[in-house]
Order: sequence, then C-alpha cells, then structure tokens
Amino acid sequence: MGDSVRGQSGGQSGATQLLINPWAKSAGVGGANVSFGKGIESVYMNPAGITGTEKTDLLFSRTNWLQGSEIYINTFGVSQRLNDKTVLAFSVMSFNLGDIEITTVNNPEGGIGTYRPQFINGGLTYAKSFSNNISGAISCKIISEGIHDVKAIGVGLDAGVKYVTGTKDKISIGLALKNAGPNMRYSGDGLKMQLVFPNGNTQSGQVTGSSFTLPLLMNLGFGYRFDFSETHKLQTGLAYSARMFLNDQTRLGLEYRFKNYLQVRLGLVYEEGIMKMETRNSAITGPSGGFSVELPYGKNGQYFGFDYTYRDTNPFEGIHTFGARIIL
Repeated sequence: MGDSVRGQSGGQSGATQLLINPWAKSAGVGGANVSFGKGIESVYMNPAGITGTEKTDLLFSRTNWLQGSEIYINTFGVSQRLNDKTVLAFSVMSFNLGDIEITTVNNPEGGIGTYRPQFINGGLTYAKSFSNNISGAISCKIISEGIHDVKAIGVGLDAGVKYVTGTKDKISIGLALKNAGPNMRYSGDGLKMQLVFPNGNTQSGQVTGSSFTLPLLMNLGFGYRFDFSETHKLQTGLAYSARMFLNDQTRLGLEYRFKNYLQVRLGLVYEEGIMKMETRNSAITGPSGGFSVELPYGKNGQYFGFDYTYRDTNPFEGIHTFGARIIL
C-alpha cells in the first residue's frame, strides 16, 4: 500500500525540471557533493557551497538530455565574492524541447503549425560565512513553464548550511532544503473553451487548471577527504535525499584530484526499484562519471576549465553534460 500511495501522490507535484541537475561536476559524483561542493554549481545540491568562490566564478554548461530525444539544457551561472564573508550568485537554466506539432479536435494530425514549450528557472543566491567552519545560503528561484497559450509561473526557495572540521578541513557536513514555495497553476487562453448547444447557440467558458506543488526535498550529506600528498587527493561523499511524493535517494561519490589540473569523478544514485527496468521510475539507472581539466593563466590564480559528465540511462544513449568555466 505504501508504494501505491506514493505513486498516486507523485501526480500531485509538478515543476519536476527542478529535480534535474544541469551541472557537470555535481552530476559526476551523483550529487554526493552536498557537503563538499564549491563554486557556482553548488547551488543545485546545497547553495552554501558557493562560499567556496575565491573571486569570480563563471560557468556555462550544455546537457544532451537522454541522447536521441533531441532535448537540450543550457545553464549559465556566475558567483561573485563581495567581501571576506559574503558571496552573491545568479544562475539560469533553460530547456530546448524542440518544435511540436499543434493538434486540435478538428486537426488531430497537425499540419497547422508548431509550438515550442518553454521551461526556464532563474535563481539569485546569497551566501555568508559565519566562521571558518560554518557557512549558510539562501536562494530565491523564479520558475516559468508553458507553451504559447498556457503558462505557469512560481517562486521557490532553497536554503543550506555547511560545516567543515578536522585537520585541514577534511571532514564536511551539509544540509539543504530545496523547492519550498506556494503551489503553481496553469492559466491562459489555451484553457478557454466554447460550447455549442443543439439550438445553435454558443457559450464561452474558462477551464480552471488544478494547482500543483513544487517537488520539495531535503539533502543531507557527509564528506571526507584523503590527502595522500599535496599532489594526490581523494574526496569521498555520501548524501541522502528525502523527496516528497517520490522515492528517497542515496548518493555515493568519489573525486580524485591531481593538483589543480585534473579531477576524475564517479558517482552512484540509488533509490527503491532502480535496479530493474520494470520497477524503475526513470530512464536514469544510477551510475555516473566524468572529469575536469583546468588550465591556469595569469598571475593571480585565474584558470580556464572544461568539465564532462556521463550519466547512464536505459533506454536512450545516456545523458552527456559539457561545461566550460572561467575563474577570475
């Protein structure tokens, strides 16, 4: 009965694009970077991680979502350190779903034009370091989705904290609450209807769309870093995502670091039923992996970086995310 109730409740939430991780580094470790993530891509799992921004962090990523489906996700983010304690960040995520044939009751085969769904999420994040060990952040997001004649706009909040301790801050703990906000509802001309009575009279009406909740969730993470030398380091991460209306997820991640030049990642996301296609609720099967190459330039620690991550799926040919960053 528990699975049945959960499955029925899942239909009550919407804006599920908020559950898609568009950043290569974070996705490469399966989202296990709740406690140790740094830089602008931390806004997804735990916004408190942007306090790791040294000066200015610019990042663009492009995701080939479920290769073969011709769905692409473009994401841009920038984080800027304002002073020793605070960092401000902005990010925007846009979906390209391609053109879809317009169909009506009188034209079920289409042929009267196309439309393009629009899904855009934008967020502003404020983060502050309260001490050398504790930092926190809050994000305000605008969620927009719809087609040419029906749209929905909502507001969501994320909040997170991060704590580091131990020798050279090897131990990290993170907690984040995501997608808290009021219900969303579709409206627009597409919900208008016209009734034709037997006597030939007509009457116009408006269909009221049902409201839906945002996909509220909480992330809790733990990390430990092994420093084999100044050259070779291994970051480990374990995270748990408690998701309303959906199966909870356990995340495992490893990130090997060679100086500041190379990072190699492996990740795994597990949830109930994910091991079998018959019981899996998504095409994503769990494993992920990727790498980053960073090339220094200038005299003040600036560098240019390239990120890549692959997430396994069945069916389709995986999810490929490419990222390019500039650290000023």
